[in-house]
Amino acid sequence: MRLKDILTRAQVMPRAKYIVFRCYDGYDVGIPIERGLSEGTLLAYDMNGASLTAEHGYPVRAIVPGLYGMMNPKWITEIELVDGIYEGYWQRKGWANNAKYNTHSFIVIPGNAAIGKRFSNIKAASSAIARSSSAYSPSSGLVPIAGAAFAGDRGISKVEVSTDGGTTWKEARLKDPLSPYTWVLWTVEVNLAGKPNNYYKIIARAIDKTGKIQTAELADPFPNGATGYPVINV
Repeated sequence: MRLKDILTRAQVMPRAKYIVFRCYDGYDVGIPIERGLSEGTLLAYDMNGASLTAEHGYPVRAIVPGLYGMMNPKWITEIELVDGIYEGYWQRKGWANNAKYNTHSFIVIPGNAAIGKRFSNIKAASSAIARSSSAYSPSSGLVPIAGAAFAGDRGISKVEVSTDGGTTWKEARLKDPLSPYTWVLWTVEVNLAGKPNNYYKIIARAIDKTGKIQTAELADPFPNGATGYPVINV
């Protein structure tokens, strides 16, 4: 259900600034009231027609599009509205309180990097996309490249790939996402015929639907979320 509907029934007072979630395991986090009133912010109590499992946050969890996962708490037991900025568990340890999701792209094919359980569905889907595109041909030099991109609630308008260090870029094809808030799968074929040394640096970048290009500046996850282009050597 939409959190907005619950807040409307609760008759939110004008001075409310933040929505605070408190959870069964002691976790707490706050989001601005504007986020709670947006159409996409949900309180989820079931998934695919069945009650949430404990792993996914039973009995209820928040889904807040556009914000990193730490702002999407599980196992919620209490919701409170407060009249000031609220710093939750991770924010008291120095992490950014706005937690706005940075635009990211990932290269899954080619490469054998461990992408973990979280991205296993992306890898499988990307493999299917790559198989449907032109197959690699030693004589033609065509090499399929595939991956995923995400920009929170801003969506993805374009993904580009470079094989010459960013001097030129080739636009990838995008698979229609399941919703405005889900990962976007992409694929492209690049011609590497005649390249010297059979050694290539492949770079990707995504552009969100506001027109903003993913930043190339490398940054660690702390405190505002990791940034930088994905780069693989093949």
